Amino acid sequence: MNEREAWIALASVPGVGPVTLERLLEAHGTARDALEAIAAERPGRVDRAVAAMTGLRPRPGLGRRLQQAARDPSRVPQQVAALGGWLLTSLDEAYPEPLRRIAEPPAVLYGLGDPGSLSRPRAVAVVGTRRPTAQGRDLAARITHRLAEAGAVIVSGLALGIDGIAHRSALESGAATVAVIGSGIEQPGPALHARLARELVERGTVVSELPPGVNPTKGTFPRRNRIISGLARATIVVEAPARSGALITAHHALEQARMVLVAPGRLLDRSVAGNLALLRETPARLLTSLDEVVVDLGLGDAATLSGDGQETRLDRAGALALLQPTQRAVATALAEGPGSIDSLCRATGLAPGVVVAALTMLQLRGWATVHGGTQLPAGPLVRMDR
Repeated sequence: MNEREAWIALASVPGVGPVTLERLLEAHGTARDALEAIAAERPGRVDRAVAAMTGLRPRPGLGRRLQQAARDPSRVPQQVAALGGWLLTSLDEAYPEPLRRIAEPPAVLYGLGDPGSLSRPRAVAVVGTRRPTAQGRDLAARITHRLAEAGAVIVSGLALGIDGIAHRSALESGAATVAVIGSGIEQPGPALHARLARELVERGTVVSELPPGVNPTKGTFPRRNRIISGLARATIVVEAPARSGALITAHHALEQARMVLVAPGRLLDRSVAGNLALLRETPARLLTSLDEVVVDLGLGDAATLSGDGQETRLDRAGALALLQPTQRAVATALAEGPGSIDSLCRATGLAPGVVVAALTMLQLRGWATVHGGTQLPAGPLVRMDR
């Protein structure tokens, strides 16, 4: 066994999660030494020995499974190869750099399709409910198509609903797409997505942190969501009720210091209760237009949207062009310098309620901030020619 083989063998044992793996490495220094030490234990006391090594409670059968892995370290790589797949460990140079920076990065990634898609710089996660409305389905397809036009890699979870729509729209738009699943790769996704999964393998990527043979459970789906958000520079929540798994992905993204954009919802509509909660309770930002999402994610600017291929940051003209008339008037006045609501009312001739509403939208875009009672320009409004 070399260290990479030992790492894969150790990480692929059912019951060895990030904490157990970390404790074994701390106790022995390398995965190879850890497996060799466990292999040398008597079968009758191996569970207690593993518990002593990790400082965790004994788990019946874990020591036996670790000893089996030590005796046959090539078993999992051979299974993956038989499926036409590949493995990446965090020891490998090709391991996706964004995942190295998240909490509990996967020790091993098992995949089908193109592993290069995992490391492309323009990755955006598009997530949402398994039971979208007609409006949610249409919006997911439109968002994905617009991102595809800008060259983004679409990341999602291959679930029914918004995930599947995002993958399908990406494939139809000719974009790369990555599906992160909560099971082994031998049967990716739900049965209703069998055809989509085959197309993803042919033209995209399917990836899991779970070895072949592991069935999905209620626990594996929430855990895979940290990988969805971790691979992406931003997560877009299209439509999510109060208990949607998409909210878990969004919270992972926020914890990972990634941008979260949320489609606006309709008051009292249960299908978007999660969207509204994200906007009310977190720093997630409001998604207000398909062109603006490209700008917000740094995939292009007003020049790119007009077709000249430039990718500079959004300037004053491009920012103002995206706004409604009242917001544009308030933004223009605010860009001239900090002011109070009263001064903005005088400068624009608008009523206080209209100015406050416009400022709220600008704040959601990240183009205005407030300090005390003073309104301050932010984002592209402070990067303009005076």
